[in-house]
Amino acid sequence: MSNNQFTRISPAIWALFAVLIAIAGLGGYALGHTNGIRSVSTAAPAQPADTPKGAQAAPTTIEGEPAPAGKGSIDPVTDPSTLDAFIFGPGGEVKSQDQILNVHRRNAQDPFAIGALDAPVVISEFSDFECPFCARHANETDPLIIKNFVETGLVRIEWNDLPVNGEYAVGAAKAGRAAAAQGKFHEFKHALYARSKTISGHPHNDIDTLVDIAKEAGVPDLEKFRTQATDSTFDEVINNARNYAASLGVTGTPGFLVGEQFVSGAQPYAVFEQAINNELVKANKK
Repeated sequence: MSNNQFTRISPAIWALFAVLIAIAGLGGYALGHTNGIRSVSTAAPAQPADTPKGAQAAPTTIEGEPAPAGKGSIDPVTDPSTLDAFIFGPGGEVKSQDQILNVHRRNAQDPFAIGALDAPVVISEFSDFECPFCARHANETDPLIIKNFVETGLVRIEWNDLPVNGEYAVGAAKAGRAAAAQGKFHEFKHALYARSKTISGHPHNDIDTLVDIAKEAGVPDLEKFRTQATDSTFDEVINNARNYAASLGVTGTPGFLVGEQFVSGAQPYAVFEQAINNELVKANKK
């Protein structure tokens, strides 16, 4: 299962991600491919004053035809009997740069994913429910990506827990898992981030607030939700998910691996649109 596969990521790929993110942090991006696909390199555009440090520019356009849309269902898996609320990590071994796409799980039991399993491009998102920039992305950019790319079968989005903002972040991550166990992760995520629109800084959601959000999201068994959000049910997997992200060099939120391209921070929609279109062309060439 995917929840053990991060232990097979080689030091070389960890170093690759560290370099990737360091370059993004300087305002540009460059990735060389051993299989001969061209590198992508950009200079940073001017950023709004409140853009997180380390934000990155849109990659240079790669000309060509985009890959066709996937044919699978775009709906998230919500059946508690088939989903895996303990899933984390990559979809396969990642021992070299050529295997970087294995960071994306593409697992039919993944309740944290939305979009066709066979979509040509996957976005692996590393986020924190306490992060105000994650909330901005969820409220402003994510709906546009879903409308224009997920609903058309071109993109699949996979959430990865990265609770870096203290005990409230860990508590919210556990709550997200508890909602996922009842097939309501995406409703919970939407409801939580929607509340953050009017909050300046970190929301510091306590368990009573999280239960109220779960009720709004339609989680059917709120007592079970409360129990799993406060006991040790998801402690190990959340710790593993956080270590997995750190092993890739992802230590801040939000961070996104769009196909093979890393996008750092709550970038404008245009940055994601450019990156996705580039990756659709590359996916078609492969």
